Amino acid sequence: MNIMQDLFNKAEINTMDKFLDHLHGIIFSKEIKNIDFASLDIIDTDFIEEIKNISEKVTLLFGRSLREFKCILTDESQRSHEIFLKYNEPRRLSVSHVNLPHSQLQECEYSTIEEAVLAFQQYINSLNAYFHELERLEQKFTVMEPVKPTFKDDYRRILIDEKTWLHVEVTVNGSASNIHLVGQSELWQDKLQARLLTWDYDKNIAENIVDIFDLTKTSLNEQLHMSIDTINGKEVEAPTCAICFCVELPDNPGIPQPLCQNLNCGVFFHTSCLYQWLVACEGGRLPAFGVANGSCPTCLQPITCSEKDN
Repeated sequence: MNIMQDLFNKAEINTMDKFLDHLHGIIFSKEIKNIDFASLDIIDTDFIEEIKNISEKVTLLFGRSLREFKCILTDESQRSHEIFLKYNEPRRLSVSHVNLPHSQLQECEYSTIEEAVLAFQQYINSLNAYFHELERLEQKFTVMEPVKPTFKDDYRRILIDEKTWLHVEVTVNGSASNIHLVGQSELWQDKLQARLLTWDYDKNIAENIVDIFDLTKTSLNEQLHMSIDTINGKEVEAPTCAICFCVELPDNPGIPQPLCQNLNCGVFFHTSCLYQWLVACEGGRLPAFGVANGSCPTCLQPITCSEKDN
């Protein structure tokens, strides 16, 4: 029995051909001659047969062993989506990772690969508007966060100016939600408050942002479509956190943000650094509802930070 378990878990056996070759060698080796062949039911023949007959529309790749594999599915626009699955035992497959917005599908167990593929293919097809909206935001604007955006991230923080970002979340049906500024600018804040109620649902999210902030095509390219290294035509360094004095943290992929609301402050913080700072200033007591309040470490003006943003 241990021989068969080792066969399923060997890292070097990551293709069907290698698996069948090793299985053939074990069956005809001296080691297994005295073993009751009834004990070989550890081999899930149905699972192996399904792998051999998998649809040509599904790309199947194995990881360290035959127990870990991924299916590559395509949507209507030919984007590729990877669904990582794990074989637990006969007729029990679970999802280990997927770069899609979270759904109950990720918590389910599946009897066959086909069942999992069908469920996720339908889900992916339903997200077409969601994919399009996120792609438009990335094409039109400079995305500051996430640093390496995927379709799992349902928000984008885009650069408005060197001290102001716009936070936009996208629902699974392609609508905008929770739109707010990160940082402070009376000009941008006034425009956002005055025009957010005039949101045109016949336009996409990027077009509405252009309308809200009164951006022409020319000013859009000049003001918003900039890299982190060039703002308003001037070379600048990536902002450092005023608490840890770093740009990036090993366990935090985000970069410092303009979180202080004081127009004259202009400092940047990692949300995790600021949250820990504010909690520590309150004696280490965790704040109610996950929102820490206190004073800016630099200018001492009131400042808040949400645990959800860490």
